[in-house]
Amino acid sequence: MKGRFPLRGSVFGRLVAVMLGTAACLLIIVSVFFFLAVGPGLGGSIHRLTKDYARLLAAEGLDEASARKLAGRSQIDVRYEGPGGPWTTSRDLPSIDAAEATLRSRNSYEAVVVPRAGGGRYLFSWDYGRRISEAHGRLLWLLLALVVSIVFTAHFAIRRLLEPLRLLHEGVTRLGAGELDVVVRRTSQDELGELTDAFNGMAGRVRAMVRDRDQLLLDVSHELRSPLTRMKVALAMLPDGDKKLRMEVDVAEMEAMLKELLERERLRDGRGLRLEPHDLAALAREETSALSERAPGARFTSTDGPVPVVFDEAALRTVVRNLLENAAKYALPDSRATEVAIAVERNEAVLRVKDDGPGIPAADLASVFEPFFRVDRSRSRKTGGFGLGLSICRRVVEAHGGTISVAPNEGRGVTFTVRLPKDPGLSP
Repeated sequence: MKGRFPLRGSVFGRLVAVMLGTAACLLIIVSVFFFLAVGPGLGGSIHRLTKDYARLLAAEGLDEASARKLAGRSQIDVRYEGPGGPWTTSRDLPSIDAAEATLRSRNSYEAVVVPRAGGGRYLFSWDYGRRISEAHGRLLWLLLALVVSIVFTAHFAIRRLLEPLRLLHEGVTRLGAGELDVVVRRTSQDELGELTDAFNGMAGRVRAMVRDRDQLLLDVSHELRSPLTRMKVALAMLPDGDKKLRMEVDVAEMEAMLKELLERERLRDGRGLRLEPHDLAALAREETSALSERAPGARFTSTDGPVPVVFDEAALRTVVRNLLENAAKYALPDSRATEVAIAVERNEAVLRVKDDGPGIPAADLASVFEPFFRVDRSRSRKTGGFGLGLSICRRVVEAHGGTISVAPNEGRGVTFTVRLPKDPGLSP
């Protein structure tokens, strides 16, 4: 996910999980401490003190006016039954007989019945336990809010701290996809900043190596044109014969290889393209039809209408033709026909060429688009050309701002996938 850290399967996700787990453990510990230790102990002490206070008030002979002041000040309600008539500070209080019956059956009932000197009885009732539980609940909610705030603060702090790692991940991904001009922005002065500098240095060296290789191929190609021309002139002067014929075949192969190398270099950075709107589906259908008679055959499987794309027709025709000829060249005796399909996905035109050949070893999939790479290390003429066809395909597709990839099929064979932007935005 671009611009964000994925939570699942990442260091950032593990850190967030550790923070959440720590916060949950803290809340559980505090809750257990309050409800099993502080709550019962504090409630028991308050219960005993309130009972002693009630007995002192009863011994002094509490009247109704003083009882109402006590209820307003200390939230202790009082009922009196005895000489002088009954009275109560709260209509919710039960009769003293009912309260005594409840007290005998429920030890936790927060009330006490105390006799008055000279006759009569008092019922003192309070609700401190519920108030303490409510206070504990509010305290836990406050603690939860504080923990959540701390977790979110730590979340953003860690995200900011690991931002260089995200940028490095994007840089590695882009470099692995072939973007050799990638440069990761340094955002810190710590070890991650030094790692960023090391990556940028490595990417620069890789970029220089690839460009030096391409330049070497270009220089060698140009240098070989002159001696190759002299060889052709010398061959023209030789008498006809098998030896001359074999030498002409060799020279023709060298000339074809140099032509492919120069064509590949011409397409670097999109130079030499003539971009015009064309129907990619029609082009693919034409090339498929042209090779349909060649074993194992080829068929166009898309049923949709035209797929208008801006591209260089000659260059894209070379790509489709190379992919189809490769499928035919490496086909097995029992191979099914090569399938060609065109689709539109989002703002991209997608060309897929699916063959039923022997496939490509997994270890070679990442190298098949490199110049001069061939799966057959013997480099026999019977098993392929110069190893430049797929390299040219990639250079053409990338010059259009697209991508080309290869993946094994479920059964056998491979599928080449070409993705082109419908309008690459390149100037011809």
